[in-house]
Amino acid sequence: MPTYLPSIYGDNMKVLIVDDEEDLCMLLGSFLRRKKAEVSYANNLRNGLEQLHHVNPDVVFLDNNLPDGTGLEALPSWRQLYPESRIVMISAMSNLRERALASGADAFLEKPLSFRLVESVLD
Repeated sequence: MPTYLPSIYGDNMKVLIVDDEEDLCMLLGSFLRRKKAEVSYANNLRNGLEQLHHVNPDVVFLDNNLPDGTGLEALPSWRQLYPESRIVMISAMSNLRERALASGADAFLEKPLSFRLVESVLD
């Protein structure tokens, strides 16, 4: 029997993954769906913003290096538009952690992602 995400999100936690690495999106999405989350994807900032408006997610996993800009550039405005969403910056560049947190990220996860750490930012 699958384990469920924390009850603070209710039965249908909505997650948006914004990353141009399709493999990472599929792996992370599969993990989250096993936890009973509704998962949406975007492969660039423009599509990510469209999905934000459409889905109004509980949690956003936001990559930094995207084809049309950086997550760090988008983070302050996304935070302002969706203050209730938990935004988790993901990047292979660990030196961005402090800037991401100062710009409004609720958490920072370094790639490659650990599912144990993914689960910990959802608690």
